[in-house]
Amino acid sequence: MSVSQQIPNPASPKPRASAAARSRRATRARLLESGRLLFAKHGLHGVTTHDIAHRAEVAAGTFYLHFKNKREVFREIVDGSVSELIECLNCAAQPFYDAENQLRDLEGFVVSQAEAMVGFAEENREMIRILFSADSDAAAIGSDVLNLLASTIAEGRRDLMAAGVVPSDVDATVLGQVVVGMWAQLLSWWSEDPTRVTREVLIQSITRIQLSGTHPI
Repeated sequence: MSVSQQIPNPASPKPRASAAARSRRATRARLLESGRLLFAKHGLHGVTTHDIAHRAEVAAGTFYLHFKNKREVFREIVDGSVSELIECLNCAAQPFYDAENQLRDLEGFVVSQAEAMVGFAEENREMIRILFSADSDAAAIGSDVLNLLASTIAEGRRDLMAAGVVPSDVDATVLGQVVVGMWAQLLSWWSEDPTRVTREVLIQSITRIQLSGTHPI
């Protein structure tokens, strides 16, 4: 056998997924979408696996070929949303760093982050309401989400402290928890009724609070 026959040609097309694999992915996607819509309307506690399967137009047994229980569906929906949010925050922050990856515009950075958070809340009102509802099962997952976001913020704050961009007199871990707690309450409140304040007022107010505090001196 020649060397050329032993080494696959990288330019050759990859084999296409089988019809069974495509069908399985489509079914899983329908179950996730069904769960998202039902959780938004009834909360995690008020939805059963049978409800999810019925709305997705699949047999009840088919559900268990993809998920162990409804919490697993909910967790996958939430994790996907959080990954999307973190990616949005990272993209929003990028223009405010220079070629050496040093923050060059703190106020612009904070405004951009606020705009990303509000935009996420606008597009995911149902998810915001579920995560921060009184539903104890959802709240447990919501707590994991908040801790992940708080850790992300704390890590970014430590980088800014190390670069001398912001003072180091506030503990980064505490700051992460404070900022995320504030955002969780604020977005939950606003998502219930976006007419309470305009998105512009929301962004402007939270930006000023983060930059100057509630009692600037």
